[in-house]
Amino acid sequence: MNARVVAICLGLLAACGSEAAPVTEADYLADLQSICVDTTATLDALPRPPEQISVADFATSAAGALDNEAERARALDVPDELADDHRAFVRNTDEQVTAWRSIATVGDDSARLDELTVRIGELIRGRNDLVDEIGATGCRRGDV
Repeated sequence: MNARVVAICLGLLAACGSEAAPVTEADYLADLQSICVDTTATLDALPRPPEQISVADFATSAAGALDNEAERARALDVPDELADDHRAFVRNTDEQVTAWRSIATVGDDSARLDELTVRIGELIRGRNDLVDEIGATGCRRGDV
């Protein structure tokens, strides 16, 4: 009976020491798209400026939603073959956060607001190209 207990313990130790299976591309893409769906729902639920909410409040809320998306995406296990694309996705999302935060503080500077609006459009187009390329179409933002 002692040999049996020792064998079970050794088996449990071996199981604890084994490496987790690498994440598959399909699992990663499903997880990423789930995060994006949550973010899209949050963004879609925001009131529309300027009638329902101030531009500054909208921009602050959008930045917060996208910042959350970037943090959740950073926490994902990423297959090696998608690591570069994953970093590009997170970087793009971080740059959108920065642009939205800038809009929140731009005030009455319409030229700067126009510049930032164009920048966000460029970032969204880049994001859409990237997610189309990797097969995460659930992460697309509206066509701009």
